[in-house]
Amino acid sequence: MLDASIHNTQWVTGHFHLIFGGAIVIMYFAIAYDLWPHLTGRALANLALIRAQLWTWFIGMIVLTFPWHWVGILGMPRRMAYYDYANPVIAPQALPVMASVAGGAILVVSGVLFIAILIGGHRSKREQPGEYRFSVAVHPTQTVPVALNGFGLWVALMLLLTVINYGFPIAHLMSLHNTSVPAVRIGGSK
Repeated sequence: MLDASIHNTQWVTGHFHLIFGGAIVIMYFAIAYDLWPHLTGRALANLALIRAQLWTWFIGMIVLTFPWHWVGILGMPRRMAYYDYANPVIAPQALPVMASVAGGAILVVSGVLFIAILIGGHRSKREQPGEYRFSVAVHPTQTVPVALNGFGLWVALMLLLTVINYGFPIAHLMSLHNTSVPAVRIGGSK
């Protein structure tokens, strides 16, 4: 039902940008901040500025994409060259779209801040960054169950979920008589 309501609307654009620009790009920022000292031999000392950059990116993405979700639910098409907000039918959508422009401006500020942090880090004094370490669990496990030490359990779960997700629709389509798949005749006779 949701797909019928939001298909080809601005909601799709908002969702894509929030998922990619939000979670994925913030992950790239974190990786850059973690690897920068190891790649350049220079420390990134201003953690408060790094936090501010990540928070402004997060806030900018929310302010940019939430209005797109809203106008998408109202039915705004996703691909149009021009919107005439003087039209009383779509005039209520003008304010959320202007709010998304403010979100884009916040993102630009955050992007400039990111570049400034890296340039500032590159200008800092050289240091030995130390050995690179990967994430460490807050509460390390003492033992790991044997089933989790191989791929068998995960492959079985993947196959089970595939059968659950696609089994019923495929079986249902195969049981229908009015599908676009022609019936196969045995023996070649008409």
